[in-house]
Amino acid sequence: MADTLPLFDDPAFVGALLDASPDLFFYKDAAFVYRFANKAFCELFGLSLEAVAGQTDFALFEKESAERHRKADLTVVRTGRFGAFEYEVVGGGRSVWLEVFKTPVRDASGGIQGIFCSARNITTHKRLEVASRNARLELEKDAAARAEDLRRVNAELRRQMAERSKAEKALEESLRTVNLILENSPIGITFVADRVVQRANPTFHELFAMPPDTGAGRSTADFYPDREAYEAFGREFYSVLGRGRRVDTVRPMRRADGTEFWCRIIGQVLFPDRPQAGSIWLMEDVTERRLAEEATLAAERLKREFADNMSHEVRTPLNGILGMAELLLATDLTDEQRGLVATLKESAGNLTELLESILDFSRLDADSEATRNTPFNINNIIQGAVNSFGSSALQKGLSLTWRIDPETPDLVVGDGAGLRRVLAALLSNAIKFTVQGGVEVAVSVGADCREAVPAATDGVVMVSFAVRDTGIGLPADQLETVFEPFRQADGSMTRHFGGAGLGLAIARKIATSMGGDLTVESRPGSGSVFCFTAPFSLPRDGGAPTP
Repeated sequence: MADTLPLFDDPAFVGALLDASPDLFFYKDAAFVYRFANKAFCELFGLSLEAVAGQTDFALFEKESAERHRKADLTVVRTGRFGAFEYEVVGGGRSVWLEVFKTPVRDASGGIQGIFCSARNITTHKRLEVASRNARLELEKDAAARAEDLRRVNAELRRQMAERSKAEKALEESLRTVNLILENSPIGITFVADRVVQRANPTFHELFAMPPDTGAGRSTADFYPDREAYEAFGREFYSVLGRGRRVDTVRPMRRADGTEFWCRIIGQVLFPDRPQAGSIWLMEDVTERRLAEEATLAAERLKREFADNMSHEVRTPLNGILGMAELLLATDLTDEQRGLVATLKESAGNLTELLESILDFSRLDADSEATRNTPFNINNIIQGAVNSFGSSALQKGLSLTWRIDPETPDLVVGDGAGLRRVLAALLSNAIKFTVQGGVEVAVSVGADCREAVPAATDGVVMVSFAVRDTGIGLPADQLETVFEPFRQADGSMTRHFGGAGLGLAIARKIATSMGGDLTVESRPGSGSVFCFTAPFSLPRDGGAPTP
């Protein structure tokens, strides 16, 4: 030991003192070779003093650790001054952080003959420092995230405030618009809750002859002719309002001055899920309109009565003319006389047909005809209509045929009489304007005469009836005018074919009343196809049609 520590007079004492310290003490010579290491150094790295003495850092530690030691040693030797260092050392199967103090040891001439080092194990401190730094970084990261969240929240709050300001402005403008409409509406408008007026516009006050701004707080019973009318209105309509549906009716109402008038009343609750929140009512004086409608109905009634009476009065002499013509034809007449009587009979027959058409059109125009839904057999209707025109077709040398698609149901429920009248009008028109060829009636299921659609939905089936002919046809610009009353393709047809142009007009009115439609496709010289489509119900009991 005396050879390894020449600076101490009592090496044993100094060695024992250094071994008792928990800090690391070691000494290297000028060649950086270990000459001494205390007990704490050896225990830290699992080495003995004999294993340390005579070795360099590169023999005791891993390369990176040895390089750190050597770099610090070179710094002390180069500067010749005390130095403090911190670095990680890996050796003896463990890694530790050391705080190392290195002091150059000089000889009598002042030259550096070695380095005396003391070190302290600061691994725990470093770990705490790293943990603290990591915690600080996490806190900084969390603070940054919170700052970003706060920034987003602030941005969202600013956006919501802008949207709210915009919505409030829009609401303000909307309320102003609603108030302007309310105040200037020509129709009386009132808001009612619990059958008490909450608010009413000026027109409402004028309608009921009340001073301005006196309607709020009044019971709606004050506006009915009597208590029973008030109660009856509630019984009839307030359950409808409770289901969120709209009320639209005309009722007699009473003004504040006691006069009564006919009032159209339209009402609906504000919120269907909360009908108790109140309802809005629109009111309009329709007395003049009501009186005009009653006058119109009375005029229509008088017109129908006049038409019925006149038809009777006109039919009587016409039947007399026809009867006399029949009797004259049964007598001995010359050929010239027989021709005159035949012309007389034909003219009387045409006049009778014209009278019947005008009366039919008059009844339909007055909406006096009601559709009757009864079971009937489509086959029977088609066959009967075709047979009734067989003689007319035969006289003109025309073929008259009919066919029914197999998918068509035999028995349906609907207006069989209306169907018969439509087919009669279409067949009469087809035979009248067909010179050669033939007429065909085709029946299929579907909403289009050109394409069969056999499916029926909810017990209802659409049936199409197509009447095709090989007649003179129609130009494109006259396809709709043929359905107008007293209209034919051109004036010469009336002179050549006869008729008043009411048959197709009557047929379309009947088709519309049955919930169907009547259309035509045609080209001049290529014939026409009149298509009548209408919905019919399928019988549920499977009963037989009414004879």
